[in-house]
Amino acid sequence: MSEITEKYVKISHILFFIGFFLTFLPAIIFGVAGCLNGSIKTENKVTFGAISFVAFMLTILGIKVKFNCRAITYILIFAAYFVVKRVEIVVLVSGICAMLDDFVIRPLHKYYRDKAKINKEIDKRIPVDTGE
Repeated sequence: MSEITEKYVKISHILFFIGFFLTFLPAIIFGVAGCLNGSIKTENKVTFGAISFVAFMLTILGIKVKFNCRAITYILIFAAYFVVKRVEIVVLVSGICAMLDDFVIRPLHKYYRDKAKINKEIDKRIPVDTGE
């Protein structure tokens, strides 16, 4: 693989993980912060745990069938509501992260992924000089 192809692959992987974190991180942060707060009822923490477990299983299934996990994020936001009880903040932060992911990170990821694929094909056709 050429240097530029490796660069495109690395950028594509980095953007993919940033998009993944923008999808799930707000719900996880609010869920953990809400559970650490001492004023939350135990029933709400159990509800959050159960919904998070179901969302985790759906995420695994979604990854296996290459499904967009955005709907699962909304399930986690619903769970975070039970814990935080201030849904406005959770929805606002999750909405901002979703817009960043959909309009900035995903298009950039797809662009660099496609550039990497094209460069891999070009690398296959160009003979590599080994210096011998």
